[in-house]
Amino acid sequence: MQKKAPVSTVPANPANWSPQSQRSVSAEWTKEYTSYRYNCWRCPTSAVFSAEDQRYAYEVKKAPIDQKRILCEECWRRSNQIAAELSKCEEDWAESKEVLRRDRAFLERWARLLDERDQYVPYRSDSAKKNMLAKLLRDA
Repeated sequence: MQKKAPVSTVPANPANWSPQSQRSVSAEWTKEYTSYRYNCWRCPTSAVFSAEDQRYAYEVKKAPIDQKRILCEECWRRSNQIAAELSKCEEDWAESKEVLRRDRAFLERWARLLDERDQYVPYRSDSAKKNMLAKLLRDA
């Protein structure tokens, strides 16, 4: 029994896009999504942004229509894990700043996560937090 090849195109329904995307030029001319291959920005692995994944991203999750994939599935998952861990660091910091400012392990972990995130996202370096953590680590 032969496996079916993945569908390379699926119909697009711009009426299901986010309001911002519906106002874009793409709403006028996008009739279908077409699978395309790209190389991961982080690990240069070849990956595919399938037509069905595009439909889900734009019509269900309401991602901006001009959003393009830059990470393979594995790197994308790790990027999301890092974001969740950074969010937890922010929450912990907001609740217990006075105690955590002397917690070297917490500060080092937070700084490592910020550095690691820079490997996955080419445009969101948080130099202010990195500088704050470097100063706190010098003082800890």
